[in-house]
This record gives sequence, structure tokens and C-alpha cells, in this order.
Amino acid sequence: MSIRGKGYNDGDECSLEDHYLGSKDTSDSMPLGQSQAQIYNRNADKKIQRNQNQKKNGSNDTRTLDRKRGKSPYNPPMRKPKRSPQATELTDNQTLEGRKTENVTVNAEDKTMLLISDNVSEYSRQRMRALQMSLRHYSNVDGRISVKELNLACQDNAIQLNSRVVQILQGKFEDQHGINIDKLFQYLSEAHSRSGRDSVMAMHLRNDLEPHMDTNPEEKDADLLRRLEELLVKDNTFFDIEALRLAFQLKDRQKTGKISNDEVFDIVALKQQPLYGALLKALVKRCDLDNHNIVSWPEFLSFLEKAQKNAWRKYPEMSSLPELMKSKTPVVPEASDMLSNQTKSRLVNRLLKKGSINRAANLNKKEKSVEENKENETKEKLAQHEETEEQKENEKSKTLPQKENQESEKKTTEEKPEGRKKDEEESEEKIELKVKRTEKEDTNMKIEEEKNQDKENNQKIDQEEKTESDKIQEVSPRDITLVKDTDNSKKNLTDDSGSNENQIEVCLENPKTEDITDNVEEKDKEFPKPPINDSGCSDGDYLTLTKNGHTVEFFKPVGYDTETVKLEPPEARLKLDWVYGYRGNDCRNNIHVLANGELVYFISNIVVLYDKEHHKQRHYKEHTEYIKCIALQSNGVTIATGQVCSKHRPQNKPHIRIWRSDTLQTTHVLEEFEKSVMCLAFSNSEDILAAVDNTPDKRLTVWNISSGELITETEVNTELICDISFNKKYPELLVTSGKEHLQWWKIYEESRTLQPVAQPQYDNYLKAKFIIFLEHNEKGDLVTGDSNGTIYIWADGGNKITNFVKHAHDGPVFALMFYKNYILSGGRDGIVYCWQCNKNMDNVGELQIPRSEGGIRMLQFHDDTFFIGTTMNSMLSAELSTKGNSPLFGIQLDPVPITQGHYDDLRGLVVMHESQLGGDFLTAGTDGVVCWFNTERRDPVCKLMLKGMQFTCVDSSFDGKNVVLGTKNGNLVILKIEGESSSEVFNNKITKDRIDCVRFSPDYTIIAVGGHDCSIHMYHFESKSDGSFAWEMKGKCVGHRDPVLDIDFSADLFHNHFLLRSCTNTPEILYWNAQNLDEVDMTECREVSWMTEKCKITASNIGLWWSKLEQEGDINCVDVYTDSNLIVMGDSCGNVCLYRYPCDRKGMYCHMYHGHAAVHNVSFSRDGHYVISVGGKDSCVIQWKIV
Repeated sequence: MSIRGKGYNDGDECSLEDHYLGSKDTSDSMPLGQSQAQIYNRNADKKIQRNQNQKKNGSNDTRTLDRKRGKSPYNPPMRKPKRSPQATELTDNQTLEGRKTENVTVNAEDKTMLLISDNVSEYSRQRMRALQMSLRHYSNVDGRISVKELNLACQDNAIQLNSRVVQILQGKFEDQHGINIDKLFQYLSEAHSRSGRDSVMAMHLRNDLEPHMDTNPEEKDADLLRRLEELLVKDNTFFDIEALRLAFQLKDRQKTGKISNDEVFDIVALKQQPLYGALLKALVKRCDLDNHNIVSWPEFLSFLEKAQKNAWRKYPEMSSLPELMKSKTPVVPEASDMLSNQTKSRLVNRLLKKGSINRAANLNKKEKSVEENKENETKEKLAQHEETEEQKENEKSKTLPQKENQESEKKTTEEKPEGRKKDEEESEEKIELKVKRTEKEDTNMKIEEEKNQDKENNQKIDQEEKTESDKIQEVSPRDITLVKDTDNSKKNLTDDSGSNENQIEVCLENPKTEDITDNVEEKDKEFPKPPINDSGCSDGDYLTLTKNGHTVEFFKPVGYDTETVKLEPPEARLKLDWVYGYRGNDCRNNIHVLANGELVYFISNIVVLYDKEHHKQRHYKEHTEYIKCIALQSNGVTIATGQVCSKHRPQNKPHIRIWRSDTLQTTHVLEEFEKSVMCLAFSNSEDILAAVDNTPDKRLTVWNISSGELITETEVNTELICDISFNKKYPELLVTSGKEHLQWWKIYEESRTLQPVAQPQYDNYLKAKFIIFLEHNEKGDLVTGDSNGTIYIWADGGNKITNFVKHAHDGPVFALMFYKNYILSGGRDGIVYCWQCNKNMDNVGELQIPRSEGGIRMLQFHDDTFFIGTTMNSMLSAELSTKGNSPLFGIQLDPVPITQGHYDDLRGLVVMHESQLGGDFLTAGTDGVVCWFNTERRDPVCKLMLKGMQFTCVDSSFDGKNVVLGTKNGNLVILKIEGESSSEVFNNKITKDRIDCVRFSPDYTIIAVGGHDCSIHMYHFESKSDGSFAWEMKGKCVGHRDPVLDIDFSADLFHNHFLLRSCTNTPEILYWNAQNLDEVDMTECREVSWMTEKCKITASNIGLWWSKLEQEGDINCVDVYTDSNLIVMGDSCGNVCLYRYPCDRKGMYCHMYHGHAAVHNVSFSRDGHYVISVGGKDSCVIQWKIV
């Protein structure tokens, strides 16, 4: 078969190589890579090659051949004349076709690939996948098929392969058992990828297969503002910010500053704002900080405001657009505008009256049932009273002696006023019943009269509408907006929604009274009244809070009733800046290195991506509960994280989230778990993920992460699973380990089954109770670490021990890692050993970490940096040695750890203004650990561990030299910090109950201690007889009925002594004299300024207790930064909320953020740039930046 290219006649032939290489005879031929039909014929090429050789040798065979074909050798076929290109038409190193003039060589393999790619170019990727399934269907156990079966598979999928192509494929992939379908389809897929189809080219251009470059959040925000500004300028329009704000406030019933995504879309569409499409979605996504489909509407409005201000600054004439829109009159009059004023007013009045009638009827129905019950009760009381009176009169008439003693006369005289009182009460009740009955009759009469009047008005309106309908050609039903400014509407709004709107918009598709009543009832349902009473707000002097049957009163601030206070959230917001800590105490295999060099680990429900080179963190925050495990795919981009089941929030179910580390976007959420996801592992070469659910039978599941589909599942039937791992050489092999358990599994993806294939053969080797850690290398070797401290090596995917290190560690082996020709191991003993992979497994190095860091939990390396995760939730780093025979030769740990934290319940937090150590806040937990941190450098400073101490609270002096701590078992500890050393000044057990708060006085000579014994212990720093000073107990402040949770000292002296206030969770607040320990009346503390604002219930934060958040959870902690007028609150639901200060009004909005399972302490930094929060059982310290 000949090849006819551009510029050739029918009789011209050339070889495929000449045609693609651009020889002198094919200068106008098609360039390499075109997708038009190119057919290769070996015989034709041989003839052409033979003719060319004959021409070179001077033979006349070509002339005789031309004579046979009827062509004259002297009259060659006419060619199209070649036009010499002009200099302007050519670029450097290019020919006419735009190709470089470099010589290109095409070998036989490339020719074959071109031939096959041309044959399969007309078939889609779906068709090729269907061919793969057919090949598997026809194949035998060895994955082989015959030529006949290959043709049948092609026929089933309507794929036609040339006989020449079939011969080539048969010659390439056929052996003694048949044609190998795996290699065959791999070759066909490669050929199909070179076919030039649009779908294939798009597949090559996909940007989600490779890591993306990190984009700065500030750049993203600037781009959003630019796009919003361009939208306004292009369309010459504006955003109605106030209308959106009112609508958002009505939707935000919990006053948290957040509403759902759908509500934002609906409001923007309802208010007809010029914001739509991809830009609206991008803005909503930007304001959805946690990717939970909940938008921060204040931040949403701030973007619109900034963009509009920027546009008005550049184009001042656009600032007059809102006024122009208000002054414009509608071009096309509506049907209602054609009506007269009288008919419109009558129509409105009729609708309002009918709505009020229906509301009154509904209220009457409710009142009837209540009043009937009261009437029945009163009737029963009257009947009983009449019976008792009759009995008394009968007794008096029968038994009245003529002679009565003086004592009996006194008794009768005393009984008379009591009886009169009863008679008066009964008569009053009767009068009230009569009044109520008359009121009912009057209301019923009024309702009937109004109905009759409405009927008459309706008839009049109908007649007038008929007369005016002649003027109007068509009157269609339309939406009528009724605006009512009555006092009742204001009360409904303020009582139900907590907002200060003075207008209610009721939209009716048809002017019917039913719609009005339905809307009113829906609003009453949507905005329920909070159960907390605020009856004191009506009083002119006090603010009153009633909860749990206990009432707290505060003086109203000056100007409380006259000043207008913004209920909106503050302009400042919080941004997650840094997370301190790492969960290594009870989780394994939890540090990984991404493709871009970042470390990925987790703590609480946050995944941290740490860039050590630039000292930056990124955070994945879409989990709703504690994260228990993590796995990284071999591409270094795709991550899987699993969370536990919530005990108190059943909606937070266990699941696995598949997400990308470069974009932090979730691709799949894998559910169908019962307890908690405890282990995860990726297959090395395929998109397969294995997971273990912590059910009693330990359910093992296998998932396809590309589709999110469950492939297969089985039950392991063991008490505990410690680790799972895929074999890197044999990706279908999976190994599980646990308590007296080690099992090899094989995944059959075609049959969607998972079968156990082998168990360990220990022979004469010692079998441990726990196999804790698994690690595979590229050769398929498995290394295990057990609770005996022994390391076993299982070679090439087998289940037999090929080498071992007996008692490698003093205690269990927690971590293993292959590094070049070495095995690094870490154990509970806190030592990292290096073993050379030879017959004797020689120990060639070791590294001891500080004992305060506990044991080794995880080992990882990147380039020449060695990372160590510890059981005390710290992460250390060191530079691996390039000298000597061991990577641990001469190695030393970096002086500053990557992160440090606590491993148990964390509640103590205090901010220091000055510190010799360089830290500006410290934390203390029940693990006996005290940690110092620096907010600006975002570094841990130092760590102090006191064994046996369970700290629950902490406070520090201004310079940080004196630290006081309270413990869970009632001990009071005072430390003196001198440089990097510390000394214990005081350590006594002062109570049997837990201590919840400790506080220094402003001069640091008094310590107030409150706790579960419902009292305040006062310690004074006094001089002794020998001239020395010591802390001695002054006495107790007794008066609380519940545990004392927070204490504040006055900032200044009050009559030569300090005042202090203390609060409980009742709520209850009391004031005390710090000198004589007497209780002080609230009136004396009205003008007192306080050194700290840690008490949860005060006159300046009473608005927190009227919020919806307080009804859903408990307020655990508060703090105030007066310079910025901000107050931050943490609750038992894990919310960190930022309010305006003072927060003394009902219905105040806030910014709400979530990072903990429960927030137990919160504080502003000394400069007010950050907020620090601690999470209790999650052992997590989060630093929020105020932006």
C-alpha cells in the first residue's frame, strides 16, 4: 500500500521514514505527530528501497517498470511548484511546516507504535477499558489468551485491529502459554495515549495529577477583591451591604456570625445582588473556613465592602449609584399602581385586619384551654369551701355551750380574721372569673362585628375594583409587600430574633389572609425564645440573669438605656496561626514527608503540614472529632486521615477523608464505620486503601480511593490491631499485626475478595505477645518490632524469618525505618539504634533523646534531616551524618524541637509579660509537664516535668520568676524560675478536693486559691521572726455553694486593701476583702477596675449568658483585651467565639471558630495580637492570630 502525502500525485510513492523525516522528495509532507491515517506496508517499502538502490547503481529497471505501468521515463509526473518562502515567513531554526531543522531518527519501535496508535485512535478511553475487561474475561489463570480470543474480545467491544497489528502484538507478547494480557493492554494504552484524541490530550493536561504550587492566602484574597472590583466597574453597579446584613442577621438565629452556604446563595439571589456564578462560589468557599458548608457572613460582607470602597476610590462617580437607584421611578407601571389610593389602603387594611383576626382566634383557642382548666380548679375549690362552711355551721349550732371560758373566746376571736381572709380571697376569685367571662364575651362580640364590617368592606372593594378594571387591561396576581411599623411588630422582632429591625416584610403571592397568618406562625416557630430569664432588664438599675433557679444582679452601666450599641460581631477576626503539639502518645505511624518536603502529622482534629525550611504551617481542618490515624500515598500528595466516633455528639460519625496536600481539598469521604478508624495503609502502586475499624471483631476494609468505592471487607477476629502495611514489591499483599497476631492477606480485585494466605512460621524463634510495628522496603522485605524488643526480618514477601536482632531494645520496639543499607529502630527506652543489613545485623550507632521526652514513637527522614516523634508528644530533629560507617555517627539533636506539648488533660494557661526564658505564655497539664512558648517566633522555649503532679491551673508573676500551680489532688506548688533552672519554694496539700484556679495579687504578695471545696484559700507572703519571708495561709473566704472556678483581683488598692471577686458555674459571683477575708457588698465594687477579666459572669459579659451558644453548651472560660474592645469565650462544644466588649446586651453576634473538642482555657497575648486556647483532653495548644 502506498503513502500519498501532500504534494504528490497518484503514482508517487515514498517510504514512511522519508515521509516523516522530511527528505527532499517530501518537503511538503505532513509533519510528525499528525493524527491523519498513515499506513505502513513492509512490501511497498522494500520495493521503494530497491528502486532507490537501482537508481544509484544506474540500472534501467525503473524505466521498464514505468513502461509497464504506461508512463514515460522522460515525462515524470507533474509536481506542484515549490514556492520559496520569504524571509518574514520563517523564524529561527524553523522550516515551512514550523518544525525545527534538527535531524530526527525514528527507529522500528517508534514506527510500530505509530502504526498501532493510528489503529486505536478512533476509540475512546471507555472503549479501551471495556476491552481490558473483556481480555480478563477470556484469559486463563495465568493471564494468557489466544489469538482467537483476542479477536473475540475486540469484536465484543467493536474494535477493529488490522491483521498486521495483530501479528505485531502476537510476536511481541506471546509465549508458550499464550498472549500476556497485562503487557498487551499496557502497550495498547501507551499507543492510545499517543493517538492525539482530545480526551487523551486533556488527560495529559490534567493538573490534579501533580502537586500544585503553594499559593499565599493573602494573594488569594487580593485576587478575590480584584475580581469583585472588576465586576462592579464592568457592570456599573453596587452591592446593597445593609440589606444583606439585615437578611444575614435574621438567618443567623444563634448569633454566631455563621450561616449555611445555601442560605447565602438564597439571600444574594433574593436581594438581587450583582454577584453570581463562579465568583460567588469562590467567595463563599473563601468564607467557609472549615469547609463544613458554613459561611462567616461578616467576612463575606467585609469582602464586598472592601471591593466597593476600592471601586469608589478609583471611580468616585460610582458612589452616587445607590442614591440614583432610590430616586429612579419604575418605567413600566405595575397593576397595583393603577389602583386608586383609597382602594389600595382598603385592601391593605382588610388584609391586616384578617391577619389580626386569625391571630386573635388562634390566641383565643390557646387561652380557652388554659382558662377552662383554671375555672374547673376554682369551681372545685369553691365547692370544697362551701362544704367545709356548712359543716362548721352545723357543728356550731349543735355544740354551743352557754358558759364559755376565756381561752375559748380568745381562740374564736383569733379564728375570725382568718376566716374573713379566706372569704375575701374567694370573693376576689369569683370577681376575677366574672371579669374574665365578660372580657371573653366582649372580645367575641368585637370579632363578630369586625367580621361583619370586613364583609361590607369586601363588597365595596369588589365593586370599586370592577369599575377600575375597565381602565386596566390586564391585572395579574403579583407580590404585594406590606410594611408595618407598629409596636407589636417591633416587639416580635426584638423578642424572637434579637435584632433591632423596625420593619417586617411580608411577601404574598396572592392577597389572601391565610398567607399572613402562615408567615407569622412560621416566624414564631423559627425564632423560639431563650429559656434564660432577663426580667431585670426592665428595671432601671439592674441587669438580672436567672439560671437553674439562681438569680444574679448587676448594676447597669452608665448610659446603658440611652446609648446605641452595635450588636454586630467585631471587625477583628481570628485566624488559625500555629498548632503546638503532636499526637504520639497513643498513635503510631503518624509522621510522613510530602512530595514538597513538608512534614504532615496531626493532633486533636487538625492535620498540620509543616515546612521546616521556612518555618510555616498549613492546616487541614475538616475533621469533626479526634484524628486517630494517617496514611500517605506513594505520590506524596494524596493523604488519608481517619477519625474516631463521638460519644456526646452522635452526628459526628467515624469516617475517612481522602484529600490533597497541595490544595487541602477533600476528594472523597469514606463512611460505613461503626467505632473508630484505628489503622490506615495505602498500596504502593494502585489507588487502594486498607483500613481497620475498631469493632469487637476488628473489621478490615479495602477501598478504591479514585472512586470512593468499597472493594471488599472481612473480619480479623483478634483483640487488638497495632499496624497494617502493604508490600511495596507485591502490592496485592497486605500484612496485619496486633496482639498475638501476624497475618498475610491477598487482595483479589477482580473477584472483590480478601483472603488470608499465610501465617508466620516462628520455628524456634521467640514469639512475642504484641507485634507493634511493620515496615516494608522496595525489595519486598518485611521488618517487624515486637513487645519483647526483638526485630525480625521476613524476606521477599515470605512468612519465614530470615534474620533477627534479639532484644534490640530494653522494652518494646515502637518504630522502624529502612535507610539505605541500614535499619533504624526506636523503642520505649528512648534510644535510636542503627543496624547494618548484613548476616550479623551489627549495631553501628545509637542516639539517646532526653528522658523528659519519653520513648521513640516514629522515625522519618527527608534528605539529610532526621525526624523523631516521641511518646511525650514532642517532635525532634537532627542532621544525619555523611561520615563514618553509620548515619548516626556523631549525630546531635537540634537545640529547639520542632514542636512540644502535653500528653494528658491540659487546662492550665497563663500569659507572661516578661520572662527570662524568652517565652510569653506557659501551659500546665495533669501530666506534670510545664511548657513555655513564644508567640512571635512560634517556637517552644523550654519544658519542665514534675513527676507525680497533676496540674489543673497556673498563674505567673509579671516577670515570670514566680509560678504558682494547683493540682488535681489539692496540692499548691510555688516555683521560682532562675534562668533555665527552677526551685520549689512551696508544696503543700491544702485541701482534699481539686484546685481549679490560682491567682496572684497585683503586688504578688497574695495568692488566692479556689477549688471544689467551695472556698477561697488566701496565702500571704509574710516575714518570719528570723527575717526570712515565706508563704503562709491567712484564712478562707467561705460563702459559695458550688466550686470556685475563676478569681479576679482589683487593679488598685481599695481603702488600703485589694478586692477580689470569684464566680461559680451556677452562675454566682461574690466580692471579698483580700485583707480581712470578709464578703463585700456589690455596691462598693461598682466603680472598681479589675487586673484580670477571667470571671465568666460579670456585668460586662452577661450577654454571653443570653446567647444561643450558652444554651447548647457550657461557658468554660473568658478573657478580655480592653485596648481593642474584644472579649473571647471558649465553651464545652469546642467553640472559640470573639465578641465586642462590653458584651452586655441580648442578641449580640460573634465570630465563631472550631479547633478543639472542648475549650478549657483561653487568653489574649500580652500585646493583644494573638489568642491562645487549650483543649483539655486533646492536649492541644492553638495560637489564633487577630486579623
